[in-house]
Amino acid sequence: MNGKTSDSVSYVRYAGNEARQVETPLVREAPWTIHVNGQELVTLLCTPDKMNFMALGFLAAEGLIESLDDVLLLRVCEEQEGVIDVTLNRGEIPLPSHPILLSGCGRGITFDDLSDGHPKLNSTFKMSTTRIAALMRELRRRAEPHLIAGGIHASALADREGLLVIAEDVGRHNTLDKIRGECLFHGIPTMDRLLLTTGRISSEMVNKAVKMEVPIVASLHSPTDLAIKLARGWEMTIVGYVRGEKMNVYTRPDRMSAD
Repeated sequence: MNGKTSDSVSYVRYAGNEARQVETPLVREAPWTIHVNGQELVTLLCTPDKMNFMALGFLAAEGLIESLDDVLLLRVCEEQEGVIDVTLNRGEIPLPSHPILLSGCGRGITFDDLSDGHPKLNSTFKMSTTRIAALMRELRRRAEPHLIAGGIHASALADREGLLVIAEDVGRHNTLDKIRGECLFHGIPTMDRLLLTTGRISSEMVNKAVKMEVPIVASLHSPTDLAIKLARGWEMTIVGYVRGEKMNVYTRPDRMSAD
């Protein structure tokens, strides 16, 4: 389901002594509640686009499903915007508690303790700096709402050949859930791929990436200290400030090569 991702807003722009009326697109942000087997699980603030994939990706990230076979029914309610009903093949399941609020814009949430208890990434996947730069340029070119309205994050899963899946949302963590859900739906492997994002690399981004078995995460911006700590423990490569051919590699630089 693709929803309307932007509205327009009229405002007054001042430039020195000059003032003029301007109308511009504005990114939408709305609460969506996921119900699992009739029980309310969580309410997320997000951009209403690819909500079916977002629900799948969130459930997979939280360990409630492992594959599409675990889902009997998923319904994005047209008549009641903001509700997603999911029925799993299993009967009664204990839903997780003790949510952790995430640091991204758009109220994100996880039930994972963000510890470094995940297995290390045993990956030989490598990528050249030139290829990462080219893929980041492609992401920025194809991320239409990001270009038109601003105020929204774009992320993509890629291999050496090109971008495989693109997602946009006010919450950078939501983009990874949408990517994982779309990959789950279409049977696209996420292991040994590259994740690109226009947002900051924070702990929840690294946490979601390691669950997708992605060894390289690259961003236009910086990582946080906790993201680097987790990435070191999981043997993940973190690349920040990808600006043209320049970039900073903070962990596992051996996965990078300069053409």
